[in-house]
Amino acid sequence: MSSTKQDRGNCKTASGNHFLVDCNQFYVSCEQVFNPKLQKRPVVVLSNNDGCVVARSKEAKALKIPMGAPAYQYADLFKREKVHVCSSNYTLYGDMSQRVMRVLSQFSEEMEEYSIDEAFLWIASSDPIAFAQEIRQRVLQWTGIPVSIGIGTTKTLAKVANDIAKKKDGIFGFCNGVKIDPVLEKLAVEEIWGIGSRLSQALQAEGICNAKAFKDLPDHWIKQRFSVVLLRTAWELRGIPCLELQELPVERKSITRSRSFGYKVTALAELNEALCSYADDALQTLRKEQLLPSFLTVFLTTSPFIDKAYSNSCTLVLPEPTHYTPAVCTLAKDALKRIYREGLPYKKTGIILGGLVPEHTFQPDLFQLRSSNPQKQLQAMQVFDDLKERYGKSALRFASEGTLQKWRMQRGSVSARFTTSWNELLTIRI
Repeated sequence: MSSTKQDRGNCKTASGNHFLVDCNQFYVSCEQVFNPKLQKRPVVVLSNNDGCVVARSKEAKALKIPMGAPAYQYADLFKREKVHVCSSNYTLYGDMSQRVMRVLSQFSEEMEEYSIDEAFLWIASSDPIAFAQEIRQRVLQWTGIPVSIGIGTTKTLAKVANDIAKKKDGIFGFCNGVKIDPVLEKLAVEEIWGIGSRLSQALQAEGICNAKAFKDLPDHWIKQRFSVVLLRTAWELRGIPCLELQELPVERKSITRSRSFGYKVTALAELNEALCSYADDALQTLRKEQLLPSFLTVFLTTSPFIDKAYSNSCTLVLPEPTHYTPAVCTLAKDALKRIYREGLPYKKTGIILGGLVPEHTFQPDLFQLRSSNPQKQLQAMQVFDDLKERYGKSALRFASEGTLQKWRMQRGSVSARFTTSWNELLTIRI
């Protein structure tokens, strides 16, 4: 390794750059890692219930399959062009994301996981392009995932560079004498990171149509006509850093779990099963993060396209903050019962757990009567979580979650959980 693990103190004084590492067609790439036959083939990954296209290989893009395309509308094209269709496998994608991030963390102590397939690194290197090549090679070798890397003195410039890198050889940087203005002159204002359609329309109305024209605007004009936030974007395009790396995860305010059903559900019993399953999944995450919810919101909705469409929610406060699944599920079912209307074909239900407080700072009410022992509840949940962690999520569940779970979303072409399930490990025949 040439110059990994940069010293934080030196980074502030040495010449450094932001590196934006972005996994190429991430969901598709994850599928291709464990099924090499999919290389150089048109591949699409579908959303929940095999609804819409959420990822495409280069070959699928060449067939002009748009992002978000309803799968049923393109079924004939898929068959005619021999497009391989994959159901979304978020268990696999999440684990592969963490593998990529662990590799990237070896190259810099200053790193921000921006999304499931993107990360910013701050690196001081005398040869940024060579350093990027080393990152790219190692991620591919250790995970099988190809990445594109954009380099700039600011996060916004790194984002611009990354978009160019995807169209070229996988690496592009505003370094080694590369001029910024000619690139920005070709970049439409609506393509600038952080500028949405409303702002771009307002800028275009003022005759500002490309990133260079926007960058060169007077500071007072941007601040007076728009905002300080937009001014910072202009400074970033000038090479003046304004956006710091978020090295620590943002403090969680709430957690939501919801899925569309595989078919229209009408029975309250099935809705209760789904709701308790979602609640347990959310609570397992909160227990890992040592957070306690103070209230819950349950929501229920039919398809918006039917006659007499219905949608409603109910919020209830927990007697005291807790991540004990049985207690939360009991209250959640009470909330669901209040908004349930018999006979309607429901498409989705879900739960939001909010008012999160740290487990170690929560002070219970000394005067509240308890019929249970919080310490025993915590120990029971720890055993429950450990067993699921060891043997898989489906190895153990509460009776309230049901056994058949017919309401689960449809995934007719889902790949195996190659990296997280012993029973689904890749088999190699010699």
